[in-house]
Order: sequence, then structure tokens, then C-alpha cells
Amino acid sequence: MRNAANLWRWIWVLNAGLLVAFANPLYAADSDDSLKAQNVELKKELAEFQTELREMHQRMEKLEARVNAGDAKDPSAGSAASAGPAASSQSGAPPGITPAGEPLPPNPPAGVTLGTAVKNLMPGPVVSPTSLAPGYANAEPGGQGVIVPGLEGVSKTFIPDISAVGDFTFRQSDIRKGDTRYNPADDKFQPRDTQLIFFSPIDPYTTAQISIDKPDNGPFDIEEAFLTFNKLPYDLSLRAGQFRPEFGLLNETDTFQLPMVNRPDALAFYLTQDGLVEPGVNLKGYIPNPWELPLKADFNIVSGINPTAFNHNQGRTYDFAYIGSLEYSRDLFTTGALTAGASFAGGPGPGGATYMEDPYVQVRYAPTQRQVWTWNLEALLSERTGDNDHGVKRGIYTLIDYNFWLRWHAGALVDVADVPGVPRGTELALSPILTYFVSDNTRLRLQYTHNTGTQAANGPLRAADLVYLQATFSLGNLKPLD
Repeated sequence: MRNAANLWRWIWVLNAGLLVAFANPLYAADSDDSLKAQNVELKKELAEFQTELREMHQRMEKLEARVNAGDAKDPSAGSAASAGPAASSQSGAPPGITPAGEPLPPNPPAGVTLGTAVKNLMPGPVVSPTSLAPGYANAEPGGQGVIVPGLEGVSKTFIPDISAVGDFTFRQSDIRKGDTRYNPADDKFQPRDTQLIFFSPIDPYTTAQISIDKPDNGPFDIEEAFLTFNKLPYDLSLRAGQFRPEFGLLNETDTFQLPMVNRPDALAFYLTQDGLVEPGVNLKGYIPNPWELPLKADFNIVSGINPTAFNHNQGRTYDFAYIGSLEYSRDLFTTGALTAGASFAGGPGPGGATYMEDPYVQVRYAPTQRQVWTWNLEALLSERTGDNDHGVKRGIYTLIDYNFWLRWHAGALVDVADVPGVPRGTELALSPILTYFVSDNTRLRLQYTHNTGTQAANGPLRAADLVYLQATFSLGNLKPLD
């Protein structure tokens, strides 16, 4: 326990040191000369557009004058010239007669010119109802039919963006019979996850997204289905439905999008391998402050259906769960970025309440366009009253990912987590990772993981070695493979 406490103190010291070290931003501002050059270029393009518009207007006036001059002449010559071909047709209407049997006017109506006719054909803003509701198609103009108003900018036919994702894994391990982790079905090829994602704007202020998921061990279900309102006052946005709330660095990332094969045990022990997916509402926005710092706040009220993180005591309690995050981000060294924040969650637990805190830091640095370093550090504290956890349980992981050449990534993951459900026991996992992006939508990965021996509820567990092969593809970019 003393070693674990010392480790946790060092984690907080490291986080505090990072925030202090990067407190003063090094912004790369555009020069005034560049802005002036862009302004001159825009003015030049505007002048050329105005010139083209004037020329088109002049050509339209000349064409209109020629048509008006021709109308003043006797149209009989034109009628006689066209009489021959019309008469030779066996199935056409007589000259000057429409197929409906109505005579054509010899000249355009008085006061109607070519320019006016063209303008009348151009679409304009909708100022009145444009269609009848279903069931009222034959309503008389003076009747009481229900009118559906047309709104400018709102489509009546929705064709959503569609993406599909497939995630396949192959695992081999040295876990044998007698070990509580032994499951021969795990050491084989598995279509671990398949998803269909639909996204569409509903109107200029609202979007909708639905994700249909087919895990390898269950039927199709709705993983996410939510509306997003983007144009609220004070630059706020609101989500309503079932979604992945922002909690730490990785919760909004789906399993197949992770930079490793599986979610780290530091998180999965207390949030499950899929993370938090909850029905509820989410409100997010930036916090005004006198220092003009980019501080983002995110707040969620959710039902708390995650069976590992929360517990409703078999329906005897109906308390909501509350999840909030505060995040700060900024540019770093002109070619990098820093993100730091903390997430908090509270909700019903098996013996009263569950509380979780999640501080995190991410640093990206790109010395060149083809070389990108990414460092993630995230920790989780979980306190679940009455769940035999014996106080606060802790987990922490750190990941270093190096995009060293074109589509190749090399990474190293260190994952430390207290084992839930036992008085004492800490698991350590070390994982080198090699990832190759065949394209932006196809990814291959090789990962080796060594788990140290640990303590389980029914006794100690020996060390284990596991090898993973992963192949993931994405049809579309609604959930890209980062």
C-alpha cells in the first residue's frame, strides 16, 4: 500500500509539473505582411467578379433588345417557314396549336420581356407554403386542407452519410486450464466489432447520428443515437440521446479506434472494455475568462446504465449519474499541441454511491510532417461503496506513439491497475505495439502484452503472455481510424 501511495503522489507531481512547465504559450502568429497579401488577393478576385457580372448584364440587355425588335415585325414568315415540317408529321399538333388543343399566342403577353421571363424561372426565397400534407393532395384551393410550410435550407429528402466499420482480431496466449482467465474461445480469429453509422444534418442548427453495433458475442443493437443542437446561445452545444460522454482521453473513442488493441485495464476494470455509453443529455461550451484561455467545460446527466461503473441495486434506486470535464488546450512549440484536463463522475453504487476522478495529459509534437510524437498519460481513481473494493482503487497508463515513417507507427504501453473486488492486488502490463496504415481507411496492428502475476478473488494468478493481430477497415470517415 505504501508503494502504491508513493506511485500516486508521483503521478500528481508529474501532472502538476507539466501544467506549470507549459503555462506560458508559444503562439505562432501570422505576420501582418501575409494578412495584407491575402486582403489584396481577395479584393482582386472581387473586382474580376464584378467585371464579369457587368458584361453578363450588357449581353442580356443586347439580347433582349434584339428579341423586342423581332417582335415588331410580321410573324407570318416564320409561321410559313415552319408549316412544311409540321404538316409532314403524322402525329404532331397543327401549327400554332398545343397538344392540349389550345391555340398558342402569336406574341408574348404585353409587358413580358425575355429578361423578365428568365428572372421568373430563377428560384427565390420561400415566402409561402409549398406543399400539401399527405392526404390533402386533392384539396380545393379554398378548402380546409392542412398546409405544410416549406423552410428555406431544409431538405425534404434526407440522404444521410453512411459509414461501415469492421474490426477483426486474432489472439494467442499461454493461459492454460485452471486459470480463471482461461477461455479457449479467445484464442482464435474473431470479428470483434462491426458497425453501421448514419449521420445527417436535419436543419442548419441540428444534426443526427445513429450507430448500429454488432459485437462478436451478441446481437445487433443501437450503440449511439443522438441529436446535436449546435447553435445555442453563448456558443453552447447540446446533445440528447444515447452517446459516449466525454470522460478522460479515451472514452469518446470507440474500441476499434483505439491506439492499442484493447482499452487499458486502468480504465477497463472500472468502465468495461467498451467504456461509458449512456442515455442522457450533454451540454458543452467554452468558459469566458479574463486571460482568454481556451477552457472547455462539458457536463452530462445520464441514466447510469453501465453495470460496472454504476449500480441501481436491481432497480431499487433510480438516481441519475453526473459526469463533468474541464479541459485546457493550446499550441506548443509551433508544431505541437498540449491538452490537459480532469473528468469527474458520480452516481448510484452497490452500497450507496460511486465516485470516479480521471486526470489526463496529452502532448503532440511534430518535428516534421512525417514524424509525429504523441504521449498520453491518464489515471483513474474509483471509489465504490459496498463493492468489496476496500477503499479507493487506482489505475494509470501511459502510451508513447511515434509515427516514424509515412504510415508506420511504433508505440509502447505501460498499464498499471489495482484489481477490483480484492483487498490488495495490482496488475502491471507492458505492451510494444507496431501499427501500419495501408490507407486512411485500413489499418493492421501487431501487439505483444506481458501481464505480471496478480491477485484475484480466488487466489494469485501467474504471469501471462499474449500476442494480438488486428485488422480494421472503415468505409467512410464518420468514425476515422486515428
